[in-house]
Amino acid sequence: MDYGQRIKELREERNLSLMALAKAIGVSDTAIYKWENRLAEPKLSNIARMSDFFNCTADYLMGRVDDFGWHSPIPLPAEDKRLLDAFHALPPTLKTLALETLQLWQRECKK
Repeated sequence: MDYGQRIKELREERNLSLMALAKAIGVSDTAIYKWENRLAEPKLSNIARMSDFFNCTADYLMGRVDDFGWHSPIPLPAEDKRLLDAFHALPPTLKTLALETLQLWQRECKK
């Protein structure tokens, strides 16, 4: 997957408009559009801001690796990391279903 597809995928998974992502990282929506359509390449500083925003590695963001590279300032237990890695590997429609299922289980556990 190339960087344009990856940026668009990450943005759409979070239901963000071009303008919302642009505002979050301090660029124009035109810049986001150009990156997603490979009409321009983001500067290193913008790659760093997007990586921080999406909480992924720059290599993942730029399509160089398929491992999300999720990182946290607080070390996660192995079981939590496995769960997050599995979640990040799902397509957007299944992520929604997974979240809805977890919320249902939470409500059932409270009964």
